[in-house]
Formats: sequence, C-alpha cells, structure tokens
Amino acid sequence: MRAQGVPHEHRSLHFRVRLASGDAAQYDPGLVARRGPILFLVEPLENADGDLRRLELLAAFLNQHSPEIVLVVVAPAGRIASLPTSSYDEVYASDDLADIVRRIREQDPKGMIRPFPKPNA
Repeated sequence: MRAQGVPHEHRSLHFRVRLASGDAAQYDPGLVARRGPILFLVEPLENADGDLRRLELLAAFLNQHSPEIVLVVVAPAGRIASLPTSSYDEVYASDDLADIVRRIREQDPKGMIRPFPKPNA
C-alpha cells in the first residue's frame, strides 16, 4: 500500500461493538487507511472456521458506526458469494489487492464515497 502512495496503519484503531446478544465486543480492524475524514478499514477473512463470529461482529459494527467508515473485506474469490452483504461495505478477492489499493488511493478525501455494487445484492 505504501509503495502505491496509500499510507496505512496496522491495528491502530479500537472500537466497541454491541452484539445482538447485548454483549459488547472489541473490534480492532486489521488495516486502516485514511483519506481525509474517510476511513477505510480493511479486514482479511481467510479462516472459514473462525469467520462466522467475525462476520457477526462486522455486521454489528456497520450498524453502529459512522457512514464515513468504509469496511472492506478481503476473502478468497470462492468465498465472496457466501459472505452476507450486511458484513461489509466493499468486498474484494484476496488476489485483487491492487484493486483495493487503487480504490483507496483514488477516493477523493473531500468527495462522496463511491457506491460499491455488492455481488449478492
């Protein structure tokens, strides 16, 4: 990301998320890229066993936090169709990392967040 002119941070932000059960959980996004007031949180999902709880956490996070936060999920191409659209704002295949970096770099920090067509919508 840095080589493409997209500064980023690793696990630099920490959020508290209220789950459907009423319990609070901590969410620490894997990568954070800032474009002015817009935050891109990049979350890799590779492990099928642990991801169900993670997807629930991500969906709850999206319901509770600012629309100026763009939650980007990165998953193997074969898993994208099975991801609930409520768990991300944007989704990319693991082998499309250049597309993610380009997307973040091209976001106008003062402009509107570009709509993302969800594959399952």
